[in-house]
Amino acid sequence: MQVFQGKVAVVTGAASGIGLGMTEALASRGMKVVMADVEEAALMKEAERLTRANFEVDPQLADVSSYASVERLAAAATARFGKVHVLCNNAGVSGGGGKPIWAQSQADWDWVMGVNFWGVLNGVRAFVPGMIAHGEEGHVVNTSSILGLVTGAGSAYGVSKHAVTRLTEGLYFDLKAANAKIGATVLCPGMIATNIITSARNRPETLKDESEGDAARNQIIAAMDARFKAEGMAPREVGEKVAEAIASDQFYILTHADNMEGVKRRFEDIHNLRSPSAPPPLI
Repeated sequence: MQVFQGKVAVVTGAASGIGLGMTEALASRGMKVVMADVEEAALMKEAERLTRANFEVDPQLADVSSYASVERLAAAATARFGKVHVLCNNAGVSGGGGKPIWAQSQADWDWVMGVNFWGVLNGVRAFVPGMIAHGEEGHVVNTSSILGLVTGAGSAYGVSKHAVTRLTEGLYFDLKAANAKIGATVLCPGMIATNIITSARNRPETLKDESEGDAARNQIIAAMDARFKAEGMAPREVGEKVAEAIASDQFYILTHADNMEGVKRRFEDIHNLRSPSAPPPLI
């Protein structure tokens, strides 16, 4: 998709982090952007800031884990701007880390898979049929993670991101088979300066983690959050990489080239039918 000016994008998780970086990158190229998020105050603040900067954005509250909510988002986007050309299924949460797979609760799995996997699938189901029907060029970007390409200790997060990678690969082939003028990209970021480490702030009461009040655990989370903020890549830089990938029809995006070593090691293990190797440190 070469032309951005005047086209319409929908970005989930747009109130902060990578979603906000995508929004800024696409809006700066002349796109009208529907900003979807579950955090109302942050969403409205950023939408107001971008509007003051003369970008055309429309903030919409949406819970991507709910298909009905994403359907309403699609209807709102169409009502406001008409045809949707770019869909960025970006909303994501952390969870389940630090515990073996068998110790992660049903609430952990429902929370992480609900947002990270079902949120992407709900976006695809709610938007892609209309994008195909209008017949114009478009693109779908699904946010996975470098943990969606490499191996390592089990976590609901890693499982959800592998699922997003495979979903997007399947989407690529399905779009080709349908002769759709729509490209697909799977974004596999490394360490980015976002709020994902503290995403439990948005966790529904019905899915609360019983260990959230543990002082030692909260101290670890605070330290990780500080590290991501201090050492992570700027979200706008990721947004620029995404915009460039849309223009060049690039499928895989790795934000940090050094992380390719873990990808190579995993696929060499598979090719040689050997047990998984410990992954190198990720950036």
